[in-house]
Amino acid sequence: MSNDYVVEKLTNAVTCLATGPGDARSRVAAAYICIRSLEEADFPADCREDWNWIEARLTKYGPLLAHDGSVIRGAVEHTMLRIKNRTAAKIATKIYHLYWKLSNNTLYR
Repeated sequence: MSNDYVVEKLTNAVTCLATGPGDARSRVAAAYICIRSLEEADFPADCREDWNWIEARLTKYGPLLAHDGSVIRGAVEHTMLRIKNRTAAKIATKIYHLYWKLSNNTLYR
C-alpha cells in the first residue's frame, strides 16, 4: 500500500480529532472509523510499533459480549466507554505524531 493512502487516512483521522464534537474519547472513536482499514503491513517498518500501540490502546477492553456471545459493543466503542479522557488524548497524540511522521511534515492535498 502506498504512503499516500496511509497519509490520506491519517489526515482524515487528525481532522476528526481536531474538529469533531465531544470529548477526547468521542473524537478518538470517530477518528478510528477513518483508519480502521489500515493494517500493520501498510506502514513502514519504523512506524509499525506506533501503529500497534495505537491499535492495542483502541481495543484494550475488547468487545462487550452478551450472554449468548453476540457483540453488544465493538472493541473500540467499549474501550472508549471505559478509558479516561487523558488516555484518549494520549491515543490522539500518537495518531497525530504518526501522521506527521508519514506526511513528511507536509499537509495532504
